[in-house]
Amino acid sequence: MSYIGNYLKAIVIVHGKSELQMCNFIKNKLRLNNIHIISKDNGKHSIQISSVMKRLNGKDINTLDHFKNTYNDYLEIKDNKTIIDEDFKIFIVMDTDDCNNEEEKNNFINKNMFKNHWAYDYIVPIYNITNLEDVLIKAEIIDKNTIKNKKDKKNYKIKIFPITKQDMESDVKQIEEFYQKLLKAKNISNMHKFIKFCLDNRPIHKKINNK
Repeated sequence: MSYIGNYLKAIVIVHGKSELQMCNFIKNKLRLNNIHIISKDNGKHSIQISSVMKRLNGKDINTLDHFKNTYNDYLEIKDNKTIIDEDFKIFIVMDTDDCNNEEEKNNFINKNMFKNHWAYDYIVPIYNITNLEDVLIKAEIIDKNTIKNKKDKKNYKIKIFPITKQDMESDVKQIEEFYQKLLKAKNISNMHKFIKFCLDNRPIHKKINNK
């Protein structure tokens, strides 16, 4: 991985292939070279809420020292001390339909799951109830019949972008539209918060209204 100019702004841990596709598109189109995306086997296998602590306890980020060693080249050094940006975030983008029980789901959403991890203050759980497809349907981004008619649902990768059929729309406009549409699904997802973070932290941006 390589970062240009800015210090590490965020780590994004994604559930599976569709989430990886979405985050890579946003990262690349908004030129967010200071965001690092973590998936399992490049999205071929999923990271689930039931196993997310196992990933957070991986040797790259399980302790503050290991985190600093892993990302040392991309963190600010001041007075011989490694500084983590106060706005730094660890987004964890998960579906809730594979939880073992309701308590596990709630512990993810309310952050109780992470209370003993050094990065607790930086972690932002991003939940999709019950999954990304449901949220995108509620937000009127994809049509439920498109998914229903797919024969091989196991290997189906959701096509999110372009949001509209207007090919002349810029990539940034598409992502801004994505954000606005996600607000329709605020009762089952907080993914709009991650998208807004990305829009607000692109190199040249115009901030959108807080929601």
